[in-house]
Amino acid sequence: MLIFSPIMNMKKFFLLAVSVLIAGSGFAWSKKSENTGNLGRTYISVEGGASFNRYNNAGSKQDVTGATASLVVNAPIFKPGVNTFKKIGWLGLDGNLFFDYNYSGDYNNNALANTKKFLYNEGTIGVQLTPYLNFEFDFVFLKAIKPFAYGRFGYTLSRYSLDDGNTNPGYLSYGFGGGVEFVLLDSLSFTPVWKWYGNAKDGIPCYQTAGVELTYWFTDQFCAALFWSHNFGQRYADDFELQHGDIFGAKLKIGFLR
Repeated sequence: MLIFSPIMNMKKFFLLAVSVLIAGSGFAWSKKSENTGNLGRTYISVEGGASFNRYNNAGSKQDVTGATASLVVNAPIFKPGVNTFKKIGWLGLDGNLFFDYNYSGDYNNNALANTKKFLYNEGTIGVQLTPYLNFEFDFVFLKAIKPFAYGRFGYTLSRYSLDDGNTNPGYLSYGFGGGVEFVLLDSLSFTPVWKWYGNAKDGIPCYQTAGVELTYWFTDQFCAALFWSHNFGQRYADDFELQHGDIFGAKLKIGFLR
């Protein structure tokens, strides 16, 4: 029952999130992809990457390799100049559904008497809203600048193993952040971003990341992207912490004209 209940909560959250996104995206419409870059597009994104983390156990450090994956369904709730708010050309709002998965890799330090064995798998399903400003230009190598902020809310299922003991928490998670999308060409964009992740579970640390994404849309339907994200660290116990971590990965995006 303890395992079944979090899964049922996750399913209920997913159905609610789908309903909210569908209802919201009904306000946005267009015959083609008017906006350049990523913001303002309808697409599905599949992401995968490798994580390289450095843990510190009472002064003994170890590098561990893990993995990440993500699935995102993005849709504009309203787009600059091509929706119900036709007179507003400088403002847009995207909404998306996401599923994130993280695998830490196996940290096993036998060098100290207070041995720490640490491993986690976690998956989060949730919704995200991304309001942004839209400043368009007619330069050769700069088509638009789109500063944005975002807020996300989700439900996380985790399996943490520490000192040969396992925990399987299910809890609410949330986050916020922002960045700027620089649309260099109609099909090429560069996006630096900062993110903060929090949760409503005791003992699970909050953390921050910063990174960049380079995206190229071959057509309105097909896109490839490379990304890098840096984790500034998180403390699990007084003598055990993730000092820092880096994720390198790629994304495949399938666009849909609306």
